[in-house]
Amino acid sequence: MVKINLLPIRQTLRRKALKKFGLISAGVLAGAILIMVGAWFYMDWVISDLKKREGNLKVQLDKLVAANKEIEKLKEEINRLQKQVETIKDLTKKRDNPARFLSAVSLAIPDEVWVDTISKTGRSFAVSGTGVDDTAVVKFVQQLQDLRKDFTKQDRWRKKDDPKDEPFFTDVKLLQSVSATSGGGTTGLGVKQFKIVGNLK
Repeated sequence: MVKINLLPIRQTLRRKALKKFGLISAGVLAGAILIMVGAWFYMDWVISDLKKREGNLKVQLDKLVAANKEIEKLKEEINRLQKQVETIKDLTKKRDNPARFLSAVSLAIPDEVWVDTISKTGRSFAVSGTGVDDTAVVKFVQQLQDLRKDFTKQDRWRKKDDPKDEPFFTDVKLLQSVSATSGGGTTGLGVKQFKIVGNLK
């Protein structure tokens, strides 16, 4: 009976199988390493791109924030100017109101002065009358000049040291002051006839 020793063949087949397994494992491992390295580079590229985009977005955001602040400032300025315009319109209406104008003149008249005529054309006005003397007439002129824009009966005179406290009248001046004559044609003692002109501010 013939006996065949199969042990070397088995060992050879086992070595071949191990070698093949080792090659496959090495290939799989190399492939996995390549995939991991590729994935790492890809993720690094994605992260760098995202950081770059984040930087650009921050720059744009800063620009938008600055622009928004400018817009808010412009809105505040527009609101302030609109309020000023409305205030000016309101004050102009009040000043152009004949009752307001006459009230202003009456508050400025001293006790020693009698007004005969008051005329107003546009923003200009003229007042004629009689004063007991030059001092009374000058006092009338001065009080017309000192009457404040937002006068009230209790608070009529402006504070000259406050530049914001504006006058109601401007360019007030004594145009004429002559001695008054009595009915017989003689000159009255110290009594003055005057004419004052000026403008509404």
